[in-house]
Amino acid sequence: SLRTVMDVDLIPTSSLYKDNAEWSDVTPIYESAEERAAVRIKYDEEFRDCFGYLRAILQTNEKSERVMRLLDTCIQKNAANYTLWQYRRECLIALDSDLRKELRFLDEVILENPKNYQVWHHRRAIVDRLGDAKGEIAFSEEVLDDESKNYHAWQHRQWCVRRFELPAQPELDYSLKLIMEDPRNNSAWNYRYFILQRAGRLTDKTTIDTETNLALQLACKLPNNESVWNYLSGILADEGVDSRPEVLTAVRKVYDETEKDKRSFHLVAFVVDSLMEKMGKQKKDEREGATVVVESAEEAKKLLEELTSLDPVRTHYWNHQRMLVESQLQRALLTTAQ
Repeated sequence: SLRTVMDVDLIPTSSLYKDNAEWSDVTPIYESAEERAAVRIKYDEEFRDCFGYLRAILQTNEKSERVMRLLDTCIQKNAANYTLWQYRRECLIALDSDLRKELRFLDEVILENPKNYQVWHHRRAIVDRLGDAKGEIAFSEEVLDDESKNYHAWQHRQWCVRRFELPAQPELDYSLKLIMEDPRNNSAWNYRYFILQRAGRLTDKTTIDTETNLALQLACKLPNNESVWNYLSGILADEGVDSRPEVLTAVRKVYDETEKDKRSFHLVAFVVDSLMEKMGKQKKDEREGATVVVESAEEAKKLLEELTSLDPVRTHYWNHQRMLVESQLQRALLTTAQ
């Protein structure tokens, strides 16, 4: 019938903005021939269409609900475009939009683009404008459940802690949960250190005792896990490994019980660092101190020689360290000979 034909004609047959009556007042600006020649990018007609209209809008500086819908389309085509997010923020403010609704929109975008810096930056700006971190910790956890080492999610969580002065204990509990699930999660170790440092607890003896015990157990159990050795070194940085003889006793036990060619170079390097730290604390003009340097230097030299075999990639570094040890050894020998 005529009515059926007319109804069919009224159904939009194109998703392009150039065919949308709502946009008939806008002349799109497409890329020039020079731009196409300079950077050849393969994209479809819909991409060219929506970004052509975006260019036109950027020139007129229009901020409206239809522009928001255009931005939605452009984001679907290229969520990594910084200009999109910057202009979207300007529109949200100008239109006094519901920022909670924007966060729900960002939930979907981020879950589809979890490693997109621009969208995380946009989320941070929205949360900052809202003035609270409601739901942000839960959302970051959702992202990290999918990829526990997502750098952007960890950065966002750190920012929330700093910006809104979030309590330390729940974050410590969370980091411990992830560490127990995967002791090789370097991001969780770094986050734990960040929380302790921010809370001013790295000078607290009870905290240092607890953290040293945690790290030492996991280091001895998984000696090839670089993350835990870095954490242990960081925790003991202020007071020094030398002040914790039980640590070196446990580490040396693992060293002695492991076949030479199967030893963890992270473990061996930790022992070398402790020896060099011990040497640095000695007063070189005192005979007793010089004797300690000689003993430590001789052991360090042997371990550094071993490290060139265990970790040949960093042979030049280990050789450099050995030169430093040799230099201190020679000065100590002169002192003991006097």
